[in-house]
Formats: sequence, structure tokens, C-alpha cells
Amino acid sequence: MPSAALTSLFTLDGTRALVTGAHGGLGRAQALALGQAGAEIVATDLTTERAEQACAHLRRQGVRALPLALDVTSVDSIEAAFDDLERRGHVPDVVVNNAGVSLRNAALDATAAEFDLTLGVNLRGTYFVAQRAARAMRPRGGGRIINLASIGGLVVDGERSSVYDASKAAVVQLTKNLAYEWGGDGIRVNAIAPGYMRTEMTADLMPTRDAEDELVARHIPLGRVGEPGDLAGAVVFLASAASAYVTGHTLTVDGGWVVSL
Repeated sequence: MPSAALTSLFTLDGTRALVTGAHGGLGRAQALALGQAGAEIVATDLTTERAEQACAHLRRQGVRALPLALDVTSVDSIEAAFDDLERRGHVPDVVVNNAGVSLRNAALDATAAEFDLTLGVNLRGTYFVAQRAARAMRPRGGGRIINLASIGGLVVDGERSSVYDASKAAVVQLTKNLAYEWGGDGIRVNAIAPGYMRTEMTADLMPTRDAEDELVARHIPLGRVGEPGDLAGAVVFLASAASAYVTGHTLTVDGGWVVSL
């Protein structure tokens, strides 16, 4: 039996965690994990309807959750969301920068619109949510910010991925810089780099079972693709006191993909 002291390192009782893009597969799974660890969840998404749907799912699992519309591509929307939370006394202790897009195109064919949207959500959105979160956390003595990177930010993860991979490589570096700048304020900043996860966003990357089996055989030593729930342990670790001396780190959750290259 684990000791009570060890178990208490991973509890999030009495904390509040904001998750962007909480309606999607990875966002919903991380929000659920944080909620089951004891946090109250602020589930944000592009529209109030999507945020409410995410909350409904969490509440069915016994998690306390409140919805909030937040468009990470709009600084005005980010400011309004955090202003609202501050007015209500709901400043988050943990922020998970999960919202992202995955637009894939060959480097010779990628358009300016695809580039701008990908960088706008994956990098710009992550930056300005983190910035506003840190401004709210600093007077309270600190907090934890967790950015969603990707193994594509560490290695080339396939064809048609130059823009996406560039955006996620930037998130990896951003995480290091913010951790360095804000460590003295008690704000820890880390990232999670998932490998291939079975979600709606990635469904078109592996359209057949044969394609998926080939991917597993070539790249994933653990012998299976990831499920959203595989991020649960990583996000709770980085959000909790268990990682109190960890900052600026990118934690891969990839079944061994990176080490297979």
C-alpha cells in the first residue's frame, strides 16, 4: 500500500484547473484526470455550447466543472475570460494549454492561411493564454502551466508536417523560456509531448487498420497507439506537488516513438 504522504503528492484537492480545448479528446481526458485527482475544472472551448458539453461529460463522471468560452486566437477573448474568473474569485492554480489544430500539407503546398491558423492556435494561443495566466497567478504566489507540445516538436513525425511540427517545436522552446522567466514567481511551466493518439483530430492520419498497424510496427515499441487517457498520469504529475522541482521540462508520452528513431 502506498503511504498517505506519497499519495498526497498527487492530490489536487482544493485546486482549480483551467483546460483549453476541453471539448476535444485530449482536452477532455486531461480535464477528467485533473478532476478525478480533486481539482475543480474550468472547461474552456471556442463556444459556450462546446464548453458546456465538455462540462456535462465531466459532471457525469463526478467532476466539478464550470464552462467558459475562450478563443485562444483572440487576445481580447483571453483577457475577457481571465477577467471573468478573477471577478468571480476563480483564478486557476493550473492551466493546461491544450487547444490545438493539426493541418497537414506538403511543404511545397502549404498555404499562408494554413500556416497562420496553425501558428495562431498552437503557438500564439499558447503564448497569450500562458501570459495572462501568469499575470493572474503571480500575486497568488505561483501556479502551474502545462503546454501541449508534440513529438513533432522534437523529431520529424511524418510527411506533410512541416508547419505543425514547427509550431510544436516553438512550444517546446517557449516552455523553457517561460519556466526560466517565471520560476522566481513560483510559476512552474512544463510541456507534454504526445505521440500518435487516437482522436478525432488524428483519424485522417491513419485511415485504415493496416496503416495503423504499420505505424505501430515501425515506430512504437510499446506495440499500440495511444489513447487520450494515456495522458492522465502525465498531466496530474505536472499539475501536482509530485513535480514540485520540475520546470522547463517536456515529458514525452509516445509509447517509445522518439527513442525508436
